[in-house]
Amino acid sequence: MSSPEVAPVGGPRLVRIAPWFDVEAAAVVTILLGLFQIFLSAVLISPEETSLPKFFILPLILGILVVTAGSFTIASERNPSRKLLHGCAFSNAAGLLGAALAFCLYCHSLGLNSKDRCTGSMHPDRDYETYRCPFDMLSAFSWSVSLLLLLYDIGALVMHAIFSFSAFKALRV
Repeated sequence: MSSPEVAPVGGPRLVRIAPWFDVEAAAVVTILLGLFQIFLSAVLISPEETSLPKFFILPLILGILVVTAGSFTIASERNPSRKLLHGCAFSNAAGLLGAALAFCLYCHSLGLNSKDRCTGSMHPDRDYETYRCPFDMLSAFSWSVSLLLLLYDIGALVMHAIFSFSAFKALRV
């Protein structure tokens, strides 16, 4: 009978950070974080001049990079080889740099204040008994989407840091 602790034949695998850490489950979470960023990038397409120009491109590209890194991680875990581990290490390192850049830009976009542009008719806001401009409501919606992107980016940043550390440590061994 074969023992249950026989390691599969193949190349190097990712280094386990803790015995309870499941690499495949974490890679699936990373892919989902990337997909959320891709879907939320479509919401940011607007002609609003107060936000950063072409801001929707950042979560789109970052989401694609996060999904790619998560896919490399799953592939290198299921079929261990040195080439896949190199792809995993470098895609996660690129994702880490992209997520760090996105973190700075998301924080900057959350700090931008919109100018008061309401000159036309105003609609009553039923919740606050004040009058709010539709542009202000759109601006608040855009701010909340940017906050969601920031939270997803923090999760991707943590996952990329873990996977990059694990992959580069496995390549040294």
